[in-house]
Amino acid sequence: MSRPTAGAAMGGGRAFVDATGTPVPLRGPVVRVVATDPRVGELLLELGAQLVGCAGTLDGVDPVGDDRSPDPRAVRALRPDAIVTGTADGRYDLADPALLGRLRDIAPTVAVDLGRRAASAADLRALLGSVQPPPLRSRGRHED
Repeated sequence: MSRPTAGAAMGGGRAFVDATGTPVPLRGPVVRVVATDPRVGELLLELGAQLVGCAGTLDGVDPVGDDRSPDPRAVRALRPDAIVTGTADGRYDLADPALLGRLRDIAPTVAVDLGRRAASAADLRALLGSVQPPPLRSRGRHED
């Protein structure tokens, strides 16, 4: 299955094909992202994504519900460009499958297979375009 290039994923009426094989139409550049669980959120942060919310607990990121069970109202309030979830047995890994439709009403919802981390990272890079990881910063004297 062919994957889009970063340029293709940035819009232009093309669909991004996620880990379930589902074409996901993108509405434009993907900048603001919500993760449906901390493992997906960690990968997004490693790639330098602007992670505005995460279901479950992830340090420094606004919670939007329980792990794999995001609250659609909390997600909508963050106005994400995309929602990223993991997969289980080739399907979206959400605690309640009925959530998928509600999340899709908010933003394009993309699944990644965390069992294939390198492929997932490549897919997310294509989805996000050219983002750069946040720079490492050293602690200043005023920080303990």
